[in-house]
Amino acid sequence: MSLSNLPNDDIDEFAVEQDHDEREEEISERAKRLHSAVRQAGGNGKVAARANMKLGTLSRYLAGRDMKASAMIALADACEVSLDWLAKGVEPTPALETIPLRTAAAVTQKNEDDDALPVKFFEVEPSAGVGVYPSEWVDSQDFLVSKKFIRQVLGVWSSKIFFVRVQGDSMTPTIRSGETILVDYAPQDIVDGLFMLSLHGRLIVKRLSIKDMHNISVISDNPRYNTFDVPMNKMCWASADPDAELRVVGKVVGRFEMGF
Repeated sequence: MSLSNLPNDDIDEFAVEQDHDEREEEISERAKRLHSAVRQAGGNGKVAARANMKLGTLSRYLAGRDMKASAMIALADACEVSLDWLAKGVEPTPALETIPLRTAAAVTQKNEDDDALPVKFFEVEPSAGVGVYPSEWVDSQDFLVSKKFIRQVLGVWSSKIFFVRVQGDSMTPTIRSGETILVDYAPQDIVDGLFMLSLHGRLIVKRLSIKDMHNISVISDNPRYNTFDVPMNKMCWASADPDAELRVVGKVVGRFEMGF
């Protein structure tokens, strides 16, 4: 019998059962990912302690109990995995894995050589109203970064890049407050990914995702913050459109522990 031939009550019951089955499968798959993350992070005891969670609570989540958003955030942080991956199985972007640049000797203020590229570092997010061009911002330091590191490790060939320290928790756990990101501000196609944006003159870091043919979704990785949509005809790269509501400053191509 096709669905069109079922009575309305039966169709509603069928839809409820289908939704329930999909929900159960989603929770089961999340528990499997949690098992893997906990094992890699050192076991139940260590993860529970890092997440400030009772061991019994963690055990119930591992057994397939649905997780609250706050618990999911704490466990992703404790296991050092992406919240997107733990919640939905979305793999993190490799370039955004934290890299201790100072330890890797990829950044220096001295010993200039032909393989080094000068890159500006902004200690704090530039003030609102300063514009979308990093060349116009003040209070920066210049660092020399290995071109080999930028190209071979990050896969970035642009020389229009800058470092900036991120403030706020809206992108936790992908980017935590106080961490440093590397931004490529050479104009390029706006596709799904992490971007530094100017929204009505305020600089923010968000994830962009194409919602449909006419709209872009602006997403915070921290589920406590709401997603909102912007019409594609109301956004642009830098100052290309004087009437734009959302301007793209650049694409986030790396996340780092600077060590200074």
